[in-house]
Amino acid sequence: MDDQKHTHDMQKTGLSGAIEKDKRGQRYGLAIALGGFVTAAIIAPFSPAVAGLIGALDLFGMVALFVAPRVLEERAAKQNSHNQKPAEDQQTDEK
Repeated sequence: MDDQKHTHDMQKTGLSGAIEKDKRGQRYGLAIALGGFVTAAIIAPFSPAVAGLIGALDLFGMVALFVAPRVLEERAAKQNSHNQKPAEDQQTDEK
């Protein structure tokens, strides 16, 4: 009984830590994005091309930051499902 409670507590602690890590990452990402846009706004009167470049890179970086992990997770899930199908087929052939 104590082992099960300990396991549950450890899982809860790990999940809480992962959630806090994600929140912290989102806060840092927001700060960096806002910093980039503020910098672009300050530079805009002096050099619109450079301000546009900074703004575009900032926007592209944030989109890539949020979209890339999801795309990679989907690819990994597809690859895992393709890798598991032949193993399942072999098991049915062996029976």
